[in-house]
Amino acid sequence: MSPTPPPVRLLLVSADPARPSLCLHVDGAGTIAARRYCDAANPLPAQPGARDVLAVPSEALRVQWLDLAAHSPAQALAAARLMLQDRIAGADAQLHIAVGHVEGDADRRPVAVVDEACMQRWLRQARESGLQPVTVVPDCLLLDAPVDDVVQVCERDGRLLVRGHELAFAAEPDLAAHLLGARAVHRIDSAAFEACVASNARGAAALDLLQGPHAPHDGTGRRRRRRLTWLLALVLLSPVLLLAAQTVQRTLAAHWLERRVDSLATAYRASLSGASLPAYYRQRIAPELLALHSARLFEALRAVPGVQLDSYEFAPGTGVRAGLRLAAVQDLDALNLLLAEHHLVLVALDTQPLEQGVHSLVAVEALQ
Repeated sequence: MSPTPPPVRLLLVSADPARPSLCLHVDGAGTIAARRYCDAANPLPAQPGARDVLAVPSEALRVQWLDLAAHSPAQALAAARLMLQDRIAGADAQLHIAVGHVEGDADRRPVAVVDEACMQRWLRQARESGLQPVTVVPDCLLLDAPVDDVVQVCERDGRLLVRGHELAFAAEPDLAAHLLGARAVHRIDSAAFEACVASNARGAAALDLLQGPHAPHDGTGRRRRRRLTWLLALVLLSPVLLLAAQTVQRTLAAHWLERRVDSLATAYRASLSGASLPAYYRQRIAPELLALHSARLFEALRAVPGVQLDSYEFAPGTGVRAGLRLAAVQDLDALNLLLAEHHLVLVALDTQPLEQGVHSLVAVEALQ
């Protein structure tokens, strides 16, 4: 017998910050057990074991579908930022961007863009109302997933929530009707709306806004470190100590060979001392590093539009350094994605804002 799903507290955030928000208490069977309005003056009591889900007003954000196939979550987010720069004015650090899941067999993902101040206000409003949300989803995406080409529509607080195939938004009725045109529409009444969103809030969200800096911490890192500690203890107490001893022996032999090379180099060049040997080695490989790092940097610069090379210098002790004019700090992420393929990374040494974009002094270093 499968365990009963935990109860859910679904907070439907009001589009008007001055009005209280409606909280639906959904039991493990998916039935609305209670409904209550709450705000900072009338918060909800704690309910251990319940999942808190936050449904935020869709008219305050924008959802669109982008082709982000074959990307990891981090790469998908970086690619989405690059695409949105051409579509949304000000796609910079003041906007919060979240990437959803691939729907069905398609290669396109929903991407939400919302002002960071709105995101922080919603989370603060939830905490003041007594909730600790584990999922934040646009309210229009809590409507049923579309079947065929029929668009799901429901009126709430004087606006229409709309969800269709690669379509999700909220707008005033006249504007929504204009945007929908001749599409087939299925209207949901207010009573059915609450049951619909309550049922869908129990499952996985098509797009969760709790990503990036707002991602919840679930203790995975602590559990991983604890497992590594136990594994290390098992290694130390197991017969592989013999292998460890062989490794130590080979490491000591490698160190002896390094000292032997240093001695030969000193004998060959009497002016060299132990302290100056590392600098001597860096000087010897400097031309190769200059050619390799410079070539990879210039390839990456050509691949990212809008990035300008402002200055360039090289020294054996510091390597390649470049001054870059960027449209946004996120351009560094795009450059690093390209350089990571060659095991290189740009380390920002100094970043200064400009009237349009930023200026960043970066060093090209080997990826650790």
